[in-house]
Amino acid sequence: MARSGAAAPPVKVAMDDVALMTYTSGTTGLPKGAMLTHGNAMFKSAAAADCSGVQASDVPLAIAPLYHIAGMVAGMNVTILKGTTSILFYRFDPVATLQAIERHRVNYWYNIAPMNVACMQVPGAKAYDLSSLRINSVTSFGINFTETLARQWREHAPNCQSFESGYGLSETHTVDTYMPQHDIRWGTNGIPIPGNEVRILDPDTGAPVPTGTQGEIVLRSPGVFKGYWNNPEGTAKTLRNGWVHTGDLGCLDADGYLTFTGRIKEMIKISGYPVFPEQVESILVKHPAVAQAAVIGVPDPTKGEVIRAFIVRKTGHDLDADSLIAWARDNMSSYKAPREVRFIDQLPTTGAGKVLRRLLRDQG
Repeated sequence: MARSGAAAPPVKVAMDDVALMTYTSGTTGLPKGAMLTHGNAMFKSAAAADCSGVQASDVPLAIAPLYHIAGMVAGMNVTILKGTTSILFYRFDPVATLQAIERHRVNYWYNIAPMNVACMQVPGAKAYDLSSLRINSVTSFGINFTETLARQWREHAPNCQSFESGYGLSETHTVDTYMPQHDIRWGTNGIPIPGNEVRILDPDTGAPVPTGTQGEIVLRSPGVFKGYWNNPEGTAKTLRNGWVHTGDLGCLDADGYLTFTGRIKEMIKISGYPVFPEQVESILVKHPAVAQAAVIGVPDPTKGEVIRAFIVRKTGHDLDADSLIAWARDNMSSYKAPREVRFIDQLPTTGAGKVLRRLLRDQG
């Protein structure tokens, strides 16, 4: 049995002192330790709490890993600031999740989109009483959280009206944008949180691009990190004049809604045409037999690169490579369609659910 000891003596800290070091998810390379200050944590946690819609009387469910920055902020810090009592899980299990929402009358759940799908696929899922759930704060990792998915989820949780979807990263203590519930724009990542600036720059010249044009997402706010631990070269490349150059691609519309479109390092170039994995994956998962999809570029002597798709089939569905390739050619530009398909049992992901495409490349 654990026993409490004497309280540690108080230590004076400044807002600029490092409070924690969170490691980037490492989807395109080795993880780096992002040094975040007390000021970063206070600003982003307060901003996220204000935008969350969580009330002191709510019962939140925290399943996303608390060691991950998104799980830490949305699953823990927001609920602490709101004075709620959370239900904590050490890992995700769809049946246990449904049971917990019903038993504890959960109102707020921070999760990733594949968790919603997994819960809906549980046999007899509609028999669970999920009527207490009001806020489904979901991040689109692995698959996009669409209006169709929201409609399907409401068939299980009829009183769930708030579907929050944003954008963020470790270097900014996450939650850089949020979705205003009075004006949801499906397919986007919402608008900047108060105090956060978002710009889109040309990746080559660093110049601002016109509204609606794709470019690199750069961010500035009191949530910006101090730098990478023992990595001055990486810090200088990412943190420039107070702006975080994310290496992510996106665009801003006329109303300031951000749409994440891919990662610069993961861009696939086919016969000179740029293709981003998320573009292809978002179409492949529309096939009735596909549960999850991830694509990478592989060398090709004539086209430079072609697409190899890794597919997780839905339970009880048969699907072969040739039929999926033929379907893809009918449903997207032919040069974007996969030339190879490999079926696997599960995609390699980070603790937060991001697909680790670099591990798929390592499979040769």
